[in-house]
Amino acid sequence: MKRIILPVLIGLSTMIACSSWAGESAVTPAMVGHWEGNARIIVSWCHQTNLTVKVDIHADGSVTGTVGDAKLTDGRFQRNRGWLLRKLNWATDYIIMGGLDGAIVAAEGITRSRVKMPLNFSGGTFAGGVNTSGSGFEGFDGKKGEGTWLAAGGLRLTLSQ
Repeated sequence: MKRIILPVLIGLSTMIACSSWAGESAVTPAMVGHWEGNARIIVSWCHQTNLTVKVDIHADGSVTGTVGDAKLTDGRFQRNRGWLLRKLNWATDYIIMGGLDGAIVAAEGITRSRVKMPLNFSGGTFAGGVNTSGSGFEGFDGKKGEGTWLAAGGLRLTLSQ
């Protein structure tokens, strides 16, 4: 009986934490607009060190723009954590997820199919990072294949006119 209670309690806690943002719009009026910034590429196999991000966040939660040299497709802005994860300081408040069309680093022929940008919003700016599709456990041999995750940190997005 004890073996059953703990997983049930963990499951209920997770559902409560996740349900706190279900159905709510994540976008506030202060977040709507054209945002620009740069992130520092942190994988050793990419020679380029800077990744430019330009996104338009729309009131309905859709996001358009570019990540590096690639076009963001089917972009969505949504909440990334509920009260429990916030209390534990896990994850970020928001995340932009979508597809990528074209090379993310054209000069090096690096193409990825998906992107996630975990973000926090404070003082009128977004801060976070960029993570593409692929595995973080590949690429240590210096290869740039689709299976290798491209990561960039220190992303700061500011509202642009």
